[in-house]
Amino acid sequence: MKKNKIVQLSLVIVGIILFFFTYYSGNKDKIVDIDKNISIGESGKLEEKINNIIENANYIGTDNRGTFFELNAKVAKVFEDKPNMSNMEIVNAVISLKGGSKIYIKSDYAIYDKSTNNTNFMGNILVTESNNKITCDNLVLIMGENLIKIFDNVIYYGEKGFIKSDEVHIDILKNEANIFMFEKNDKVRVQYKN
Repeated sequence: MKKNKIVQLSLVIVGIILFFFTYYSGNKDKIVDIDKNISIGESGKLEEKINNIIENANYIGTDNRGTFFELNAKVAKVFEDKPNMSNMEIVNAVISLKGGSKIYIKSDYAIYDKSTNNTNFMGNILVTESNNKITCDNLVLIMGENLIKIFDNVIYYGEKGFIKSDEVHIDILKNEANIFMFEKNDKVRVQYKN
């Protein structure tokens, strides 16, 4: 009986020692601190923010004046904190006007606001309408005003010539364009073909 009590007492002591070294060892605390500093929280935030990723996204809309538009993107991301905004990649847009003409917009990226139907296009933008082409770095489509604002490195190519400017505003309904330079002393470059 004494042997059993000694063996039991020895096992309890070994168990307490193992418990102590397992949970209260100084080295273990350092390992836990390193693990706590890994940016698991940051990746968790990214996962929380992205609400939806849509492949081959398609948005269609119209205004009360007969202008119809369609946006297509290879990928669209909707974030939880901005559910009305879609961040799109590889974007193609078609604006169909009441008279039957169409404006095509291609870009690398775009941000589409579902509540206003406004879209900001960015990167390698190409705008085409009939035989007219415009390239630029940034374009804002404001559907409520039927306005396209094209800016940064704007170059227009058409049957009648070539224009280089800083900014162009196109009224979609009136089919009119206003051409601007950011600096008052800078001039719009124009080459006209006969």
